[in-house]
Amino acid sequence: MPRINQTGRSAELSYDSTTYIAPDEQIRPLHDHVIVEPIGIEHSKILTVIEDIKPVRGIVKAVGKGHFPLRYDNEKGRRTKMWRSKVFQETQVKVGDVVELGSVRTDGRVHGYSFQSFMWGNVMHLICREADISGVVINEQEAAA
Repeated sequence: MPRINQTGRSAELSYDSTTYIAPDEQIRPLHDHVIVEPIGIEHSKILTVIEDIKPVRGIVKAVGKGHFPLRYDNEKGRRTKMWRSKVFQETQVKVGDVVELGSVRTDGRVHGYSFQSFMWGNVMHLICREADISGVVINEQEAAA
């Protein structure tokens, strides 16, 4: 469930809130939105590490076509006008890519971000934008090619 603040309105849409979509349904994201299936972090092949963190890595399941980015008339702080660019920016991630969503804090601990989540079949999925993806994991075979 979303967390509720004192005014009775939702304050955070987090990994805990869920919407269900049947497993045989297809999803077509709009703009530069990306559907990601979270995967766990393997800390050790010997030890089992149990931790309660938000997802930081996942497999891309669906990708939107792209968007027209915003343009501004001045630098940040002095802007008076904004508009959509005339140049279409396609999304660069592809279905099947393994992507990094989180980061390492200054204290060395791994943390994730609160993305809108939903159940697609019996698997939790996240909705994020391409700008939220910090990197794409490249395996050794792709790097050699």
